[in-house]
Amino acid sequence: MTDPAPTGIDDVYAELELVSRRAVARARRRSSPLTFVEHSLLDVIAAEPGRRAIDLAAEFSLNRSTVSRQLANLAELGLIQGDDDREPRRGRALSVTQSGLSLLARSIEANREALAARLEGWEAADVAALAESLGRLNSAYRDDEPSGRPTV
Repeated sequence: MTDPAPTGIDDVYAELELVSRRAVARARRRSSPLTFVEHSLLDVIAAEPGRRAIDLAAEFSLNRSTVSRQLANLAELGLIQGDDDREPRRGRALSVTQSGLSLLARSIEANREALAARLEGWEAADVAALAESLGRLNSAYRDDEPSGRPTV
């Protein structure tokens, strides 16, 4: 028999799920510069240029064909480029174009503004405590990752 969940786990889970769902829905409603997936892929590639589609599929725990389709769309929009168009798409080292970096910066700013609006009226200490708690939670996830690198 398993132990019952520690006090508050169900509440934390429910709140995190709701925050995630609302953030994705808000981005769709406000015609965000990028979808959640596009933003995530661009952010990872910008932070670590040279990543390949196969690396991203492993990091996101997604099917390679799914990632390939997403990357093809980003390339078609001129937001990413491969180091060598002759190589198969999965083998190319990817980088974010200037256009992609600009759009990513706009997306980050829009997301930060939306978060700031929701935290308006919070005490600075409460915002700091939230950041610290989320950092601890992310560290716990990082410990489970085989590569040692954070997955998205």
